[in-house]
Amino acid sequence: MDLLIILTYVAFAWSIFKIFKIPVNKWTVPTAALGGVFLIGALILLMNYNHPYTYLAQKAVISIPITPQVTGIVSEVTDKQNVLIKKGEVLFKLDPVRYQARVNRLQADLVTAINNTQVLKGQLDEAIANTSRVSAERDRLYKDYQRYVRGSQAKVNPFSESDIDNARQNYLAQDALVKGSVAEQAQIKSQLDSVINGEQSQIVSLRAQLAEAKYNLDQTVIRAPSNGYITQVLIRPGTYAAALPLRPVMVFIPEQKRQIIAQFRQNSLLRLKAGDEAEVVFNAFPGQVFPGKLIRILPVVPGGSYQAQGTLQSLSMTPGSDGVLAVIELAPNSEIDELPDGIFSQVAVYSDHFTHVAVMRKVLLRMTSWMHYLYLDH
Repeated sequence: MDLLIILTYVAFAWSIFKIFKIPVNKWTVPTAALGGVFLIGALILLMNYNHPYTYLAQKAVISIPITPQVTGIVSEVTDKQNVLIKKGEVLFKLDPVRYQARVNRLQADLVTAINNTQVLKGQLDEAIANTSRVSAERDRLYKDYQRYVRGSQAKVNPFSESDIDNARQNYLAQDALVKGSVAEQAQIKSQLDSVINGEQSQIVSLRAQLAEAKYNLDQTVIRAPSNGYITQVLIRPGTYAAALPLRPVMVFIPEQKRQIIAQFRQNSLLRLKAGDEAEVVFNAFPGQVFPGKLIRILPVVPGGSYQAQGTLQSLSMTPGSDGVLAVIELAPNSEIDELPDGIFSQVAVYSDHFTHVAVMRKVLLRMTSWMHYLYLDH
């Protein structure tokens, strides 16, 4: 760009010399050259400082590694590779037999547990009734036993020792039945009293296991998380897919916004702010300039990130060598939508300072776009 400005000044100076018929001598040429140095230097300084430009820009792309949540044998794989698919479309399926069998077994166990609870409630009612019955019989036998005891203490004992002992043994046997019935009643009640949120604990546990089993069954069908594309499909029917986070079976590229990530010099931070007008050119569209806006400046510089490794770390690079990242959002355009994600571009941002100098930047950016017709790297 700087070379274009210099060539433009040379052409302008030559025109001035020709139009006004200025003689070419040892005074006029150095004067024009020196004036050009100061003029061009001032213009370039104002333009670069107030209207930053960078060729380090790229259409943002986010890739999502697709890994199954459960393991199994792949039974079906979509054939829509590198074409737009809608949210919810099936990417691939795993054999669901094992997971369906677990769901069926837990459903049966849940029905059995519910029925068992009803049976326990019936047994509890029966135990309560039985306790009342045997308690009444015990009380009757106790009264008989007391009658025998009082009779034995009379002057004339109408009962034999055998009768008294039998009455005592009958009472003790019945009392043992009462205690056994009470213990059985307490045991049944303890099972029914283990309640979570108003439901028997075993049923709650089975419902939780069934919910997890149904979730795992649903995960045998992997669907697109949003509109986008799939690429690098590394599975085929019959492949064993494992739920390992570091071994994705395919890569999903969600449909991206029209955003450009641009890296500017750190010196440009004084003139970069959200809302500034921006323009972007692509090598793929020579002669075209696409308008946009600066959305935000990322709050961190990538080169300044560190991770704890157990050892002291020094600076990872020369201070100031890593630029700041800015997000540029382009205006709606069908041609941009057709561009592949990740394509490189050049970006210019126009601040509110020295707006008249922005004309130079716009002209130079358009000249750069026209130069994309030339394949100078071949």
